[in-house]
Amino acid sequence: MTTEPPRPPADTASIGIVGPGRLGSALAAALVAPGSAPVTVAGRSPAAAEALALRIAGVHAATPAEVIERCDLVFLAVPDGAVAGLAASLSWRAGQSAVHLSGALGLDALRDATEAGALAGCLHPLQSFPSGEPPAEAARRFAGITCGLEAPAPLDVTLEALATRLGVASVLRLERVDRALYHAAAVLSSNHVVALSVAATQAWALAGLDATAARPALAPLLRAAAEATASFPPAEALTGPLARGDHETIERHLHALDAVPELRELYRRLSRELLALDLGHAPEAAERLRAILDEPSAQKRL
Repeated sequence: MTTEPPRPPADTASIGIVGPGRLGSALAAALVAPGSAPVTVAGRSPAAAEALALRIAGVHAATPAEVIERCDLVFLAVPDGAVAGLAASLSWRAGQSAVHLSGALGLDALRDATEAGALAGCLHPLQSFPSGEPPAEAARRFAGITCGLEAPAPLDVTLEALATRLGVASVLRLERVDRALYHAAAVLSSNHVVALSVAATQAWALAGLDATAARPALAPLLRAAAEATASFPPAEALTGPLARGDHETIERHLHALDAVPELRELYRRLSRELLALDLGHAPEAAERLRAILDEPSAQKRL
């Protein structure tokens, strides 16, 4: 009978990251600390890892093969489509841990690592990491967030301890979770907010305003809505004409948006979704709103 070699605790394990992009760089910056082991980073080309090592004390640049040779715990911080291929290209060994950071992928993407005797895991931060942000600042984005986690013992304990070290507020176990739907929820909460901002800018410009002024003018509304959504139930967080039952304003909006059917349809569908909330409207007022939002566009009426 064989036994698994013990995994070192998160504060002593030698950590490597393959992929010095937005998330990989932020993770490296968040993990380096006085007295902790250095974080070894590698990329497809040496330049990105070397640039990161010059910017952040405690980060060492290496090749992917050197990361695998030196490190006990290796994060694959690459796009989802590259995870399995990268895992297959590396020479894993028993006693190592291979961890991807994807919300959409299961542990089967790391099959080549497990077949070589390594443990496989996932640590997915429910957070966005914008391009152009310095890694030291991006590292702060781990504080207070939730991370999705999937891993067998004892790797799960190591990753939970690592999440605590990053400042993560809570860990969500992803075993037996539909990963596609979990990840879709994250995309709707983050990426699609950017799409709404683009749509709002389009309406702003159609009104005759300077499109370049839309972002600074509308950003406070976006921030306030996000803060309210995080702090209150949806019906209490909602403001505006739908929350007030102001059907006349909504009708004017829809009439103005007839000029751009796709934008009108987006407004209508989102408003219809919000109308499913318990907004406290009288039955006749709610019915009037439903009728307005179910009415076809001017083009469809022709």
